[in-house]
Amino acid sequence: MKLSSVTRYVCALSATALILASCGGSGESDNTTATPKTGALAGICPDAVVVQTDWFPEAEHGGIYELLGPDATSSKDTGATTGTLTFQGVDQGVQLQIRAGGPFLQTPVVTAMYQDDAITMGYVGTDVALTRYIDAPTIAVFNPLNINPQVVLWNKANHPTAQGLADVAKSVESIFVYGDPAWARYFVAQGILKKDQVDSNYKGNLLLATEDAAHQGFATSEPYKYANLDTGAIDAGYTLIHDLGWNSYAQNLAIRADRLESLSPCLELLVPMMQQAQLDFIAAPDRTNAIIKAAVVAYDSWWTQTDGDLANCVAQLQALNIIGNGDTPLFGDLEESRVNDFLGKATPILREQGLEIADITATNIVNNDFLNPDISYQG
Repeated sequence: MKLSSVTRYVCALSATALILASCGGSGESDNTTATPKTGALAGICPDAVVVQTDWFPEAEHGGIYELLGPDATSSKDTGATTGTLTFQGVDQGVQLQIRAGGPFLQTPVVTAMYQDDAITMGYVGTDVALTRYIDAPTIAVFNPLNINPQVVLWNKANHPTAQGLADVAKSVESIFVYGDPAWARYFVAQGILKKDQVDSNYKGNLLLATEDAAHQGFATSEPYKYANLDTGAIDAGYTLIHDLGWNSYAQNLAIRADRLESLSPCLELLVPMMQQAQLDFIAAPDRTNAIIKAAVVAYDSWWTQTDGDLANCVAQLQALNIIGNGDTPLFGDLEESRVNDFLGKATPILREQGLEIADITATNIVNNDFLNPDISYQG
């Protein structure tokens, strides 16, 4: 989609609410907000836009849940939340279904996307897109989180002088991780971790309450949970894996590569709504957090989200610049220079794991053409 078509879309259809530059092209902001058009997606997008997430409902997914209307309902049987796709209170003429990932999915997101044609898009990190490019190629069209919130945590009380993971790694026996993440291998290659201290048996428990170790987690979650333990608060230190050089985009909204042409008319309208919905959520999260919490309650699993968990996540997304514009003023783009830098780091690490990895560049797995260039995060 060319820049001129984005401008025509904003001016003619008024389907995206944002602070616009003049539609005449002068580049001056008139600080007016366009009125969303009722039914703008009807007959253009699938009757049900289906988004496959990578985990249980959580505030990191807030921008997608922001697009659910007041009729949203969640089903434990399907692990999905469904309602009218609603942009800034206006019915867009199609349904939105958000499917939970993790244990509900029982298969990788990309695999599900290729097995089920009903899925419109899914959460596919840059590292996953690289790993699956040969057998199941995907194209990312929107990046809701500029920085990966994944971290490695430790108990500050046990390591009061540590400045980061490199310091902690010198004095703990184990760094617990899920499986065999490529970023852990990268840190070993960089000399930050030792190969024999990486333990792949992490189960997601808050083990800093019982062990002097470190484990992977999320800056938006575990530090808050540790600070509010019933057994006594723990001050958790952490390092973002992004800050140590593993700069993959973590939660990209991606489509199957073979559906780019057929979905393009829908994406031209939908992606700008997704951009703005993420910013609307961050600005006023309470309504959407209530939908997320209701979904978690309906699913009735071991995964829980309190009001405090959800509010903390939104606060940390902003405080840690996890949500942001990156190096350009455009919100939601996947910067090709950063993607190419990451591909250069990740390809040899993944090949060392025995995976068949194609020689690709950002243009193979990223498409920024559907983004509205006038949408920028002003936090």
